[in-house]
Amino acid sequence: MLNKTMTKQKVIDKSKLNLSIDMLLLLLMMPIAGIGFLIKYVLFSGIQRNPIYGNNVELEFLGLSRHEWGTIHLFLSITFLVLLILHIYFHWKMIVTIFRRMIPGKSLCYISAFLLIAFGLLMFSFPLFVKPEIVAKEALHQNRNNNTHSESHHANEEYEVNGSETLQFVADKYNVPAIKIAADLNVPESMTGEKLGRLKKQYSFIMDDVRYSISKNRRQIK
Repeated sequence: MLNKTMTKQKVIDKSKLNLSIDMLLLLLMMPIAGIGFLIKYVLFSGIQRNPIYGNNVELEFLGLSRHEWGTIHLFLSITFLVLLILHIYFHWKMIVTIFRRMIPGKSLCYISAFLLIAFGLLMFSFPLFVKPEIVAKEALHQNRNNNTHSESHHANEEYEVNGSETLQFVADKYNVPAIKIAADLNVPESMTGEKLGRLKKQYSFIMDDVRYSISKNRRQIK
């Protein structure tokens, strides 16, 4: 009687755990999809943003840029994947049983399982091994009268910076003295270790100002 009670309790505990994992998967799926829509349809990239909002603006939501939301999206996706693996682990016997019923023949079953796992691993890991394609683009705004705006637009395309990086990190990345970028942005030298996202709120600059400063100071170094 005691063994039956313990067995029943284990089944109940396992069911609660499975339900908890399923609920977490559902809760994670919603923000993953929502952030994807946010990045795609609200926090436009430069090509889509410039004609609508102008060239000297950065789009943010809750103080975070599209790159920072992309980082959150990545962490949520990894968490979702870990929970999904746990879900498969706890349902492994049921999955194997149903899989064998679906695919007749032991050899065909093993081959199908191998191809399924190999395809999944390939889709997960391929970004780690590919290189981006470099495609030349036409200038979006030609015949500008203001040379500063033209240089700033060129800097936008050439230098990648985001609010999660510190001013010092960006300076080191592009081999420009941090104190020169800080001077251009009216930021104290003692603040070069702070993240750009925090600094731009405090000192009222935009990311295009950072890119323009990098471009200007790199030309001076050359």
